Amino acid sequence: MLSGATLQLIAVLVTMVTAAGSVCALIWGVWTYRRGADAQLQLLAFATLQRYLDHAVDHPDLASWNASQSVDTRYAWFAAQALTTAQTLWLLVARHPTWQRSINAIVRQHQPYLESGQFVCDDFDPDFVAFLRTRCSGLKCADPSADRAPAQ
Repeated sequence: MLSGATLQLIAVLVTMVTAAGSVCALIWGVWTYRRGADAQLQLLAFATLQRYLDHAVDHPDLASWNASQSVDTRYAWFAAQALTTAQTLWLLVARHPTWQRSINAIVRQHQPYLESGQFVCDDFDPDFVAFLRTRCSGLKCADPSADRAPAQ
């Protein structure tokens, strides 16, 4: 039969192994949760980009706007949608270099709009607007009150 000291040692060892197993299970759970959350962000980003690309296919004349053309209402609408897509991607997955290239491509494609003075900076996240300023030195913000009807 085992002595009391040996039984106590076994109990302490079993407790330590159980605690270590619990810590390992917790770490595994957190790692799995983070992987799942990152996968969901990636899927949301893919869906967002896909909607933009579908939109571009539906409006090829607006998607391939020439910088020498003036910015009209239709193109301003399309470019605002594109920049909303870029902002959404920037907020979700900008830390991934591959996504950063996609965001940069959208912004680069719509520089004529950003430089036209029709881009309403107040409609976008200030940090995203600061990012846009690093990508488009000629960014001009529209006066958001200019579109509002006078008070009656």
